[in-house]
Amino acid sequence: MSSKARVVSFISASGGVGKTTLTILLAKWLLEKKLVSPIKLLLVDLDPTAGLSLSLMDEEEYEKRLSDGQTLVNLYRDYQRGMLSRKISDYAKPVKHEGKELYVLVPGEELELVADELWRTGRPGPKFLEIMRNSGAYALYDCVIFDSAPFFDTRYTVLSVYASERYVVVLRPSLVDSRRTLRMLRRLMDYAGDFGLSTADYLARFLGVINLARGGTREADVLLILGFKGVKPSPKPTRDERRLSLETSIDGLRKLISFSDYVLPLKAEISRLEMKELAREKEVSEVLNKVLNNIWIHASRP
Repeated sequence: MSSKARVVSFISASGGVGKTTLTILLAKWLLEKKLVSPIKLLLVDLDPTAGLSLSLMDEEEYEKRLSDGQTLVNLYRDYQRGMLSRKISDYAKPVKHEGKELYVLVPGEELELVADELWRTGRPGPKFLEIMRNSGAYALYDCVIFDSAPFFDTRYTVLSVYASERYVVVLRPSLVDSRRTLRMLRRLMDYAGDFGLSTADYLARFLGVINLARGGTREADVLLILGFKGVKPSPKPTRDERRLSLETSIDGLRKLISFSDYVLPLKAEISRLEMKELAREKEVSEVLNKVLNNIWIHASRP
């Protein structure tokens, strides 16, 4: 992988944690801060349900990409046919969203079949990385961001881990999410040797981000006790058994991977990707900026 490109994947153990939203927000933030040129930023939708793509474009635009063969599936198929002169830029095309032009590689309608074929090779991760590298993804772009499906189907997370150098693990501050995330990380640790890394160096590639935190709740109290910032405490904090269990679970995750010290609150403006509305919410905007900056610092580490 080219050392020039910053390559990061957003992954999660659970669905509905705001992973795709954070992927898009990071891309827009990078353009807004002029940290990356629009033509040098690529979003890869590695989810068969096309959540990222359909968040950024309407059905008509998505269907046009399918009919024009501008998909990840088509990129894979063309490489299998020996069309090695084709580059990823032949498939990834721009879409405008809130005045920002984002280059997106949509998944296509048969991504599950591609995953099946990659797994039959016996080396799906290295094979996918080879395709991404040969397509010019890491040479043509300064930043590549993968948005993968949740860990319900482990294959897409595994592919994104091989294709990237840094990983953002998104979760809600709940007992279920923290336990699922721990199980996911334990399974992903099995791949550390494939990268020639020690377990500690491999886990250093991961950054946890807690999203959708409700202020004034037991969960907020736990986060504050653990030193996180960005949420307000409950009116009358209590240390009951459930709160202690959550505290232990999240603290266990922090012993495995690093975390953004700021958490993102549950806000409709964030979920709707309304950057202009967010700018008027000064407190929320500041927290979002801190989280995105933490992610970018993590993605930029050598």
